[in-house]
Formats: sequence, C-alpha cells, structure tokens
Amino acid sequence: MEIQAVLFDMDGLIFDTEGLYKASWQLAASEQGLLLDDDFYKTFIGVQDAECERRVVAKFGDKLDIERFKRVRNSDFHARRAQGVAYKSGFDLLFADLKKKGLKCALVTSSALAEVKHHFNGSDYLAQFDAVITSEDVVNGKPHPDCYRMASEQLDIAPAACLVLEDSNNGMRAGLDAGCKAVMIPDLLQPSEDVAERAHAVLGNLGDVTRLLMS
Repeated sequence: MEIQAVLFDMDGLIFDTEGLYKASWQLAASEQGLLLDDDFYKTFIGVQDAECERRVVAKFGDKLDIERFKRVRNSDFHARRAQGVAYKSGFDLLFADLKKKGLKCALVTSSALAEVKHHFNGSDYLAQFDAVITSEDVVNGKPHPDCYRMASEQLDIAPAACLVLEDSNNGMRAGLDAGCKAVMIPDLLQPSEDVAERAHAVLGNLGDVTRLLMS
C-alpha cells in the first residue's frame, strides 16, 4: 500500500534531546549517591517518564527519594534545555518535502504537551502537523501500539499506509504492532534483533527518508 502519512517520534528523532535527558537522569541519581548507568538508561528511551520513574524506584528501593530525584532531574534538564535544543539534521528538508507531496504528518511522542510546545517554540512546525499525540493522550505508552493506532485513526488513514519514524526500539515496536510500516533512525540506541528483523528500513538520518519514499 502506498504511504499516505508519516508519523514522527520527537525526542532523539526531530530534536537532539536524548543526551540532555540522560545527563539529567544520571545527575539526579548521583546527587543521592546512586549510579544510573548508560545500559539502564537505555531502557528508558521511548518510554513515558512515569514508567521510567517506576523502574528507578524498583531498582534503588529505599535508597532513593523519588520526589527529590524528580526535582533535581527536572531542574537540571530545564537548565540544559534553556541553552537551546537543536533540530536533528535533515528534519526541515524532509518535513517541507512531505508537505509538498501532500502527505499527512503526525507527531507521536512519549513527552507531555508542555515539552512539545517548548521544543517547537519559535517555529510553525507544530501547527503544521495534522495530528499530535502526547503522553497525556494514551494510558499505555510505547512500546504499546495505542499511540500510533490513535494517530492513524485521527488521520483517517489505515495503519498499513502510515510510515512511522523512530529512534528507539520501544517506539519501533509500538509502530509495528499498530500495523504501520516503521523506519528506525538510531540515536543513542542501535536496533535490537527483533526490531531489525521487522523494520521496513534502518537509516542513517532523516535525509534518507526522502530517498526511501522515492524508491
């Protein structure tokens, strides 16, 4: 089936934010004398904050003051974010090309709407998406397929005609289980074996998506 819509993840795909998030989560743990290592953090990518916080509590137990952890993490992240959040290479050209071709576009993110608005502040990109799905819109976040099914329904386009763009394995699983085609553009994570087997493609950057759609 011909692609009629492209469904974008946000963090690590459109914006170069995953490194900022990781630094803030790790700092908040170290502030309490705890080590949140890179391998453990990788399990958070593409997952809603509430679930990540549950995993942190399960790992550290009584050693962790979760409310203090969240305050320190949020304060540090906001300070880092205030210095500016960069778009990932190729997003501007890809988005313009999709609009020129008349394809529908949706934003499907595990972040809250306030974060979405902050990241897109100063541009008109957000208003150009035909649907926006955030963590507040679904009970079960990625890797559950609910968010991508909702985007498909709001666009009134069959999942099989939707192309999901993701940087995380959890996001890829969500898109694939929703019945969409899915392309991974790795950021901090390389595709896991199950994702690599099911992915429509694994690409180096967003610029490669245009070439894929033309092929």
